[in-house]
Amino acid sequence: MKKVLKPSPLIEKRAFFLAPLMLASGALPTSWLFARSPMTQSSLKHDLSTFVGFGEHRVGTPGEVATVKWLEQRLKAAGYTTTIDDFSVKTLLNPGGLLSAFDQKIKAFPQWLPPSDALGKVITAPLQALEAPAGASSIRVLSSPTAFTANWIPRLDNLVREAAAKGGTALIMAIKHPTDDLFVCNQHSHDPFSIPVALIANRDLATLSKALHGANPSSATSPASLTLLGETANIKGFNVIGKKPGKGRMIVLSTPLTGWFACGGERGPGIALWLRMAQALAQSDRPVLMLGTGSHEVGHLGMEHALSHGAPSPNEVALWFHFGASLAATKLDTHYRFKTPQYLVGLPTSESWAKSALLKHLPLYVAGNSATLGEARQVIGAGHRRFVGISGFFPGFHTPADDGQSVDYEKLEDIAQASLALIQGVAALPDQ
Repeated sequence: MKKVLKPSPLIEKRAFFLAPLMLASGALPTSWLFARSPMTQSSLKHDLSTFVGFGEHRVGTPGEVATVKWLEQRLKAAGYTTTIDDFSVKTLLNPGGLLSAFDQKIKAFPQWLPPSDALGKVITAPLQALEAPAGASSIRVLSSPTAFTANWIPRLDNLVREAAAKGGTALIMAIKHPTDDLFVCNQHSHDPFSIPVALIANRDLATLSKALHGANPSSATSPASLTLLGETANIKGFNVIGKKPGKGRMIVLSTPLTGWFACGGERGPGIALWLRMAQALAQSDRPVLMLGTGSHEVGHLGMEHALSHGAPSPNEVALWFHFGASLAATKLDTHYRFKTPQYLVGLPTSESWAKSALLKHLPLYVAGNSATLGEARQVIGAGHRRFVGISGFFPGFHTPADDGQSVDYEKLEDIAQASLALIQGVAALPDQ
């Protein structure tokens, strides 16, 4: 069993006398109270590679189920009492698609959720630019990629409504992204679109738009066919929960488990860190709750379910630490000429803790509020003020190419050490 480092009796005594002052000032003893944990880059890489090896991680996939079982086993091995908590999800199984136009075959992917009666059918109609006037039935194309957004937002809903109002039987579009690959947005609406929305890669949209606009952009049309595949289904999503008893307020560590594709750089780093924290805290004097949430890409339903089904109240929590997306996924920045942002989220109660431990590694500090992106927003919205979250995005995020090659393991280990110092530092402070 991996040895868990604990402070010496002398350091514990020093912490007992100084902790009240530190809590009042917001400072943590991260520089002297705890030695570095024996985490290694190789162990983090092994866990991330195991996760990637399960395949795609959308809710409802075999990869999701394999991940849940693996994490449950790891928590049990560390001494936690485990539970798999399920919840209902309306989603699309086995998605895919193909657009045929201008003698080209272009891979397409349905944005959630298409109308059920459109799945598996060939939609044949002239191809026409979205900006062209209303007319007869056509497959509308948004000629340029829309601005990057991780979540499907009202501005994009307006484009779908515009396409339908102009006689569109479907809308073809792409999200602007450094890789020029297919990019899928997280979806929070439970209602299907009025017409199918097919996502294609930026590079394919550029080729398609060039051909479509070869004539007069306001009237150019071309015959095309679109097929979107998938099966609308009501299924179960899963949260993985590990608990250990202790004294005082609880330490909660959470991370999402699912996403659109393999999620190597998106989900893998957070899960690898979450597992290491679980092992390091297995002998903590405080109670610990490990929470792995499902259905991140479809409504953040796992976190929503957890917060309404047994999660501790804010006054029961010493620290809620959330490992979000794309941590240390900076290795491909130079190739794509893109600066990967790494975010540190805190609140007035936790700001000094977060900055002193992690700002060196995640330099963009965000004051958490009701508009904070990701599952941090839900935790903060539930009233938790002793909250720290870390996240980001990177080239390959939300794309089929996310195989984990973007992760810088040296940086990930640095984040692991800093996170552990923060968590153990808070754990050493007396409850107030």
